This record gives sequence, C-alpha cells and structure tokens, in this order.
Amino acid sequence: MPQLVPAANRVLQALEVFAQEGRPLSNSELARRLELADSSCSDLLYTMREAGYVMRTPKGRAFYPTSKLADLAQRIMSFDPMNLVASEALQMLTSRSGETSMCGVLDGSRVKIFACQESPEALRYVLRPGTVVDLHNTALGKALLGSMSASTRGTLIDSLDLDATTATTLTDRDALRSEIETGMTKHYFVANEEGGKGIFALAIAGKINDQLIGFSLVGPVHRFKENFDKHVEVLLEARADFFGR
Repeated sequence: MPQLVPAANRVLQALEVFAQEGRPLSNSELARRLELADSSCSDLLYTMREAGYVMRTPKGRAFYPTSKLADLAQRIMSFDPMNLVASEALQMLTSRSGETSMCGVLDGSRVKIFACQESPEALRYVLRPGTVVDLHNTALGKALLGSMSASTRGTLIDSLDLDATTATTLTDRDALRSEIETGMTKHYFVANEEGGKGIFALAIAGKINDQLIGFSLVGPVHRFKENFDKHVEVLLEARADFFGR
C-alpha cells in the first residue's frame, strides 16, 4: 500500500506557506509555520535552493521561491491530459464495440466533439473534432444534460430551440425531459435517427477531473439494433471505468 513520503510532503507544505504569505521568509519563520526544528528547516531550504526552487535575498537573508516552479507548471499545463484520457477511452470503446466512438463536451447550449475514433467497418459515421452538434437530438447531448444538476438542466432545456432535424427528433420539452430522466435511470442515453436519418447512438457522461464529458457509440441503425445489448454493456462497463460508478 502506498505511503506518505514526509520529506516530499514538507517541500509541498513549504511552497504552500510561501504562497499564503506572499513574501520572503526567514528560516525561523518558515520553521514555525511548518512546526519544524530550525536545523531541519535549514536543511530543507538548502535542498530546495540547490535544486533551484528557492533563492536567498542577499541583504535580509530571507528565502523565496524562484520562477523555476512556475516555468515547470506552464510546461506541464501546455499538454492537456484530457487528450490522453479521450484517446485511450475511445480506442477502448471502438475496439470492444467495433463502432465509431466519440467524446464531447458542453459548448454553450450545444456539444462540441472533442475527439473521434473511427469504426473499422466500411459503413461508419464520423464527426471531426471541433464539430458542434445539438443537445436535444444527440445521445451525447442527452447524456450531458442528464449529468447536470436538475436546476441547470431545466434552465438549459428551456433555452433550447428544439429544431426538428428528422421526423423522430424530440421537439417537445416535456418529452425531452422524460427521456433524459429515463436515461438517468438506465445510466445510458439513446438517439435513434434523431440527429440524422439512419444514425443510431448510445452515450454516457460524467465528470473526469471536474470536467463534464460524454462518450458515445455511433453507427448505422441496423447494426446497432442487432447489437444493442452488447453496446449497452460496453458503455456501462466504460461508465464504471471512467466515472467510478
């Protein structure tokens, strides 16, 4: 079982103290805040200074963090970890189902496709990352709505135009609310030829690192009807893996 490393924890606590104080601190001041002996705090500051994370003022002999930590943080944040999460998740979904998988995030009152993994089948449905689709006529949109608080969901549904894309698109707000509630009970959401003729989709949604994100399987109606139970099982297993419930 993993254990806390006291030395590493003290470094993090020291950085938090500097952030809280917002000024250079003497060895004794930092030692008091960390509840350390002066000698132990001196060793800690010496280590951080030698590594380039702390500097000492020439006159007051106080210590303060350098810009090295900020530089490293900027370099770390330049890579969006959600790209890796989405890539691994979609590869898994497509390999298990054989269908195109997508992930999407809320973009105002619509859904933006964040990533897409194409099905190996000759007949497949694909949307390029950056494409924006509606909430009310897509499984992804319904899943995202179903993962919101009731008040947020209600306000958003009231603001939607609910335009009819096909003959089966839900254009009644009460009907849309009812379908979303059904999806919340089943833990997956369905769009059967609602966003486009011949297109069937299943979706789940939840939060990863506080980011609301949805995952869906999309493909031809005839294949999805033949493999409906299998695809639902794939998504529900993924739901437990991705969102922990």
